[in-house]
Amino acid sequence: MVRKTFLAGLIAGVCMIGTQGFAEEAPKVEKEKSELAKIMGEIDKSYKAVEQISGYYKYTNDDWKVIAESGTNIVQLTKTVISKFSRPDDKKYQDLNKTMLLEAEKMLEVTSRKDEKGALEDAQWQVRRLRQTCAVCHKHLGIHIYPQLYPGKKEELQPGQEEIPAPKETDVPKDW
Repeated sequence: MVRKTFLAGLIAGVCMIGTQGFAEEAPKVEKEKSELAKIMGEIDKSYKAVEQISGYYKYTNDDWKVIAESGTNIVQLTKTVISKFSRPDDKKYQDLNKTMLLEAEKMLEVTSRKDEKGALEDAQWQVRRLRQTCAVCHKHLGIHIYPQLYPGKKEELQPGQEEIPAPKETDVPKDW
Protein backbone atom coordinates (compact mmCIF):
# COMPACT_ATOMS: atom_id res chain seq x y z
CA MET A 1 0.00 0.00 0.00
CA VAL A 2 2.83 2.40 0.88
CA ARG A 3 4.62 1.51 -2.36
CA LYS A 4 1.48 2.20 -4.42
CA THR A 5 0.97 5.59 -2.72
CA PHE A 6 4.64 6.47 -3.19
CA LEU A 7 4.52 5.38 -6.86
CA ALA A 8 1.33 7.39 -7.49
CA GLY A 9 2.88 10.48 -5.86
CA LEU A 10 6.05 10.05 -7.90
CA ILE A 11 4.08 9.78 -11.14
CA ALA A 12 1.97 12.83 -10.26
CA GLY A 13 5.12 14.83 -9.41
CA VAL A 14 6.82 13.88 -12.68
CA CYS A 15 3.68 14.84 -14.63
CA MET A 16 3.48 18.24 -12.92
CA ILE A 17 7.16 18.98 -13.53
CA GLY A 18 6.84 17.79 -17.12
CA THR A 19 3.83 19.97 -17.87
CA GLN A 20 5.49 23.04 -16.39
CA GLY A 21 8.69 22.35 -18.28
CA PHE A 22 6.93 21.96 -21.61
CA ALA A 23 4.34 24.67 -21.08
CA GLU A 24 4.67 27.46 -23.60
CA GLU A 25 4.44 31.11 -22.73
CA ALA A 26 1.16 32.78 -23.75
CA PRO A 27 1.41 34.26 -27.22
CA LYS A 28 2.09 37.99 -27.38
CA VAL A 29 -1.02 38.55 -29.49
CA GLU A 30 -3.28 37.35 -26.67
CA LYS A 31 -1.49 39.60 -24.18
CA GLU A 32 -1.82 42.54 -26.58
CA LYS A 33 -5.55 41.93 -27.08
CA SER A 34 -6.03 41.67 -23.35
CA GLU A 35 -4.19 44.94 -22.73
CA LEU A 36 -6.11 46.66 -25.53
CA ALA A 37 -9.38 45.32 -24.10
CA LYS A 38 -8.49 46.81 -20.69
CA ILE A 39 -7.74 50.20 -22.24
CA MET A 40 -10.96 50.11 -24.22
CA GLY A 41 -12.79 49.19 -21.00
CA GLU A 42 -11.36 52.32 -19.36
CA ILE A 43 -12.44 54.41 -22.35
CA ASP A 44 -15.90 52.86 -22.04
CA LYS A 45 -16.09 53.80 -18.33
CA SER A 46 -15.22 57.41 -19.11
CA TYR A 47 -17.69 57.49 -21.98
CA LYS A 48 -20.49 56.03 -19.85
CA ALA A 49 -19.87 58.68 -17.18
CA VAL A 50 -20.59 61.47 -19.67
CA GLU A 51 -23.37 59.54 -21.37
CA GLN A 52 -25.15 59.19 -18.04
CA ILE A 53 -25.41 62.96 -17.64
CA SER A 54 -25.88 63.82 -21.32
CA GLY A 55 -29.66 64.03 -20.99
CA TYR A 56 -29.64 66.64 -18.24
CA TYR A 57 -31.21 70.02 -18.95
CA LYS A 58 -28.63 71.88 -16.89
CA TYR A 59 -25.10 70.93 -15.81
CA THR A 60 -23.69 71.68 -12.39
CA ASN A 61 -20.01 72.37 -11.79
CA ASP A 62 -19.63 68.71 -10.76
CA ASP A 63 -21.16 67.60 -14.07
CA TRP A 64 -18.71 69.79 -16.00
CA LYS A 65 -15.90 68.32 -13.91
CA VAL A 66 -17.02 64.79 -14.89
CA ILE A 67 -17.04 65.82 -18.55
CA ALA A 68 -13.56 67.35 -18.27
CA GLU A 69 -12.11 64.32 -16.46
CA SER A 70 -13.72 61.89 -18.88
CA GLY A 71 -12.52 63.87 -21.87
CA THR A 72 -8.98 63.96 -20.48
CA ASN A 73 -9.04 60.21 -19.82
CA ILE A 74 -10.36 59.41 -23.29
CA VAL A 75 -7.72 61.65 -24.91
CA GLN A 76 -4.87 60.03 -22.96
CA LEU A 77 -6.11 56.48 -23.50
CA THR A 78 -6.77 57.06 -27.20
CA LYS A 79 -3.24 58.41 -27.63
CA THR A 80 -1.99 55.20 -26.01
CA VAL A 81 -4.10 53.07 -28.35
CA ILE A 82 -2.89 55.01 -31.40
CA SER A 83 0.78 54.75 -30.45
CA LYS A 84 0.87 51.27 -28.93
CA PHE A 85 -1.71 49.35 -30.94
CA SER A 86 -1.49 50.90 -34.38
CA ARG A 87 -2.49 48.85 -37.40
CA PRO A 88 -0.66 50.25 -40.41
CA ASP A 89 -2.40 47.72 -42.64
CA ASP A 90 -5.88 48.94 -41.58
CA LYS A 91 -6.29 52.59 -42.60
CA LYS A 92 -9.94 52.78 -41.53
CA TYR A 93 -9.08 51.61 -37.99
CA GLN A 94 -6.31 54.22 -37.80
CA ASP A 95 -8.65 56.96 -39.05
CA LEU A 96 -11.38 55.98 -36.58
CA ASN A 97 -8.93 56.15 -33.67
CA LYS A 98 -7.82 59.61 -34.80
CA THR A 99 -11.47 60.65 -35.07
CA MET A 100 -12.12 59.45 -31.52
CA LEU A 101 -9.12 61.48 -30.32
CA LEU A 102 -10.38 64.56 -32.17
CA GLU A 103 -13.90 64.23 -30.73
CA ALA A 104 -12.55 63.79 -27.18
CA GLU A 105 -10.36 66.88 -27.63
CA LYS A 106 -13.44 68.81 -28.81
CA MET A 107 -15.24 67.66 -25.65
CA LEU A 108 -12.42 69.12 -23.57
CA GLU A 109 -12.63 72.36 -25.56
CA VAL A 110 -16.35 72.62 -24.77
CA THR A 111 -15.63 72.41 -21.04
CA SER A 112 -13.31 75.41 -21.33
CA ARG A 113 -16.31 77.53 -22.36
CA LYS A 114 -18.89 75.95 -20.06
CA ASP A 115 -20.39 79.31 -19.03
CA GLU A 116 -21.22 80.38 -22.56
CA LYS A 117 -24.63 79.98 -24.12
CA GLY A 118 -24.98 76.69 -26.01
CA ALA A 119 -22.14 74.89 -24.20
CA LEU A 120 -24.52 72.30 -22.75
CA GLU A 121 -25.82 71.39 -26.21
CA ASP A 122 -22.28 71.27 -27.57
CA ALA A 123 -21.25 68.88 -24.78
CA GLN A 124 -24.25 66.67 -25.51
CA TRP A 125 -23.38 66.75 -29.20
CA GLN A 126 -19.81 65.62 -28.46
CA VAL A 127 -21.11 62.67 -26.42
CA ARG A 128 -23.17 61.59 -29.41
CA ARG A 129 -20.19 62.06 -31.75
CA LEU A 130 -18.12 59.79 -29.48
CA ARG A 131 -20.93 57.22 -29.48
CA GLN A 132 -21.08 57.32 -33.27
CA THR A 133 -17.32 56.95 -33.62
CA CYS A 134 -17.28 53.98 -31.23
CA ALA A 135 -20.18 52.31 -33.05
CA VAL A 136 -18.56 52.71 -36.47
CA CYS A 137 -15.24 51.32 -35.21
CA HIS A 138 -16.90 48.37 -33.50
CA LYS A 139 -18.84 47.64 -36.67
CA HIS A 140 -15.62 47.82 -38.70
CA LEU A 141 -13.93 45.36 -36.32
CA GLY A 142 -17.00 43.09 -36.12
CA ILE A 143 -17.36 43.53 -32.37
CA HIS A 144 -20.87 43.62 -30.92
CA ILE A 145 -21.10 46.17 -28.12
CA TYR A 146 -24.08 44.43 -26.54
CA PRO A 147 -23.76 40.79 -27.67
CA GLN A 148 -26.81 39.68 -25.66
CA LEU A 149 -28.93 41.69 -28.10
CA TYR A 150 -27.79 39.44 -30.93
CA PRO A 151 -28.94 35.87 -30.24
CA GLY A 152 -26.45 33.21 -31.25
CA LYS A 153 -23.55 35.67 -31.48
CA LYS A 154 -22.09 35.21 -27.98
CA GLU A 155 -19.35 32.94 -29.28
CA GLU A 156 -18.04 35.89 -31.31
CA LEU A 157 -16.61 37.59 -28.21
CA GLN A 158 -12.94 38.36 -28.70
CA PRO A 159 -10.40 36.92 -26.23
CA GLY A 160 -10.17 39.19 -23.22
CA GLN A 161 -13.48 40.88 -24.08
CA GLU A 162 -16.24 40.66 -21.54
CA GLU A 163 -19.93 40.82 -22.19
CA ILE A 164 -21.28 44.28 -21.41
CA PRO A 165 -24.86 44.34 -20.11
CA ALA A 166 -27.43 46.43 -21.96
CA PRO A 167 -28.18 49.81 -20.43
CA LYS A 168 -31.06 50.00 -17.99
CA GLU A 169 -33.83 52.54 -18.23
CA THR A 170 -33.20 55.51 -15.98
CA ASP A 171 -35.63 57.81 -14.23
CA VAL A 172 -34.25 60.77 -16.16
CA PRO A 173 -37.02 62.29 -18.30
CA LYS A 174 -36.48 61.96 -22.01
CA ASP A 175 -35.98 65.28 -23.78
CA TRP A 176 -37.99 64.46 -26.90
